[in-house]
Amino acid sequence: MNGRRRGRRWACYCASVPLEGVAATDSAPASSPTPPAPASTSFGARLGRLPLLARAVALAVLLPLGGLMLMVLADLVPDRLVMDELYEAVTTGSLDAEPYGIGYTGRQVDEWSECKRITIGLGDPPGTGPIESAVRSPTLGFCPTAVGSIVGWAEGEGLTSAYDYFRYWNGSAAVFRPSIALLGVDGTRMLAAMSLVAALGWLLWELRRRVGRLATALFAVPLVASTDFIDLPGALVQAVGMVVLLSSAAALLRWLPRDVGPGSVALATFAAGAVFLFFGDLTNPDAAWTLAVVSAGLVAAGTGPWPRVARTTVAAAAGWIAGFAWMWFTKWVISAVVIGYDTVRTVITFQVEARLDGEQPGFDGSPIEGIRRSWTEWWAQPVTTLVVVGCVAVAVGVVVARTRRGEPGRWSTRAVLAAPVVIPIVWHAVLRSHTYIHAFFAYRSFAVAFGVLLLAVTARFAGAAAATRREPVDSAADAAVDAAGRDEVVVAPPSSA
Repeated sequence: MNGRRRGRRWACYCASVPLEGVAATDSAPASSPTPPAPASTSFGARLGRLPLLARAVALAVLLPLGGLMLMVLADLVPDRLVMDELYEAVTTGSLDAEPYGIGYTGRQVDEWSECKRITIGLGDPPGTGPIESAVRSPTLGFCPTAVGSIVGWAEGEGLTSAYDYFRYWNGSAAVFRPSIALLGVDGTRMLAAMSLVAALGWLLWELRRRVGRLATALFAVPLVASTDFIDLPGALVQAVGMVVLLSSAAALLRWLPRDVGPGSVALATFAAGAVFLFFGDLTNPDAAWTLAVVSAGLVAAGTGPWPRVARTTVAAAAGWIAGFAWMWFTKWVISAVVIGYDTVRTVITFQVEARLDGEQPGFDGSPIEGIRRSWTEWWAQPVTTLVVVGCVAVAVGVVVARTRRGEPGRWSTRAVLAAPVVIPIVWHAVLRSHTYIHAFFAYRSFAVAFGVLLLAVTARFAGAAAATRREPVDSAADAAVDAAGRDEVVVAPPSSA
């Protein structure tokens, strides 16, 4: 009898003491109530609790207003500070009258577009207010005209713009005007180079956490090796577009929670499309669209079945192009209010017709012509053939090795992630005249699409189980295709929800 009492007392004592390494809360009875976590009071959390329609309306209003504010602030930078640095660049040879230059890798550099953008806001008539100047976007024009105007200004002549470039936001001027005034043209090129490295590094870091080291490398190689990526600081407007393209995709990978719904995905990519249009104009928007959709899909691919991934990518695709189109449309509306409806309508109608089906030497108007021209341009780059053959060989080797080990292929998910590679094809077919003219930089979109295809085929998806365990080490079969002999261990990044 006494033994039974002592046994019961000992059992009660053991039940009251938590085991070593186990928190007291873990050893509590299952029926014990858990106090609710305190609600977040941050602005982002409060915004996230708004209805979807309210958030959409807020974005639709705030993005154009924010863009206009940035352009007005840029216009407040004194013209003299900008002109002094531009003249210094002309005298040192950093800026010349040639429409196209040659970069470090021997590829063509788009100085033609650069001169238009770095002289935005210069030469407006006296008495023009900052808002009107920000909307009109006066420019000194292409390099032959712009350089002559800069030299003439230094010799005491007046400064007059070549034309108003209001059909674009020209958001890169919000970077160029203060940067050139403070750092000069050479300093701005250095800033562009550092920004490119930072944006690419950020994206690759986020991809590495999602899909592993090998898939990330296969994505990066075509962009860096088979395009003019290294030469982009020599064409500042192209550099800004690429920085926004890469960093917006990285931001989606970083801050979209794993359980995000299609509506929130559409809003996030709406913002990404609008921001790209503001800063990047038409510098590879199809590549930015493709990468944004794939980034959203990768977030869903970690834990969700392929139908959820498909819904996410469709929502992302619709959101991005809606944001891109809305931001552009609002610029035309603002311009019509400030400049006049008839003037804006005439210019926009002419440009839309020219970009879709304009007459160009050697252009037959066929939808396939823009695709063919950019594709030929990409294959004409020095190492494209070597890059394509080598990357395909590595990807095939990885697939074969994993298949032999019996790893699940998840091919439905991979097919969904690869589907956005058709975006550049459709874009080139629709804007066939524009891509035909600008094939010397439009071809980058095919390199990005090829990288996305390689990534989709070779990705190791970060799932719920991967958050608490290491991926299996690759066998010797992968050593032939992966110098490290193993794929990177993938850990699902923490949800930002």
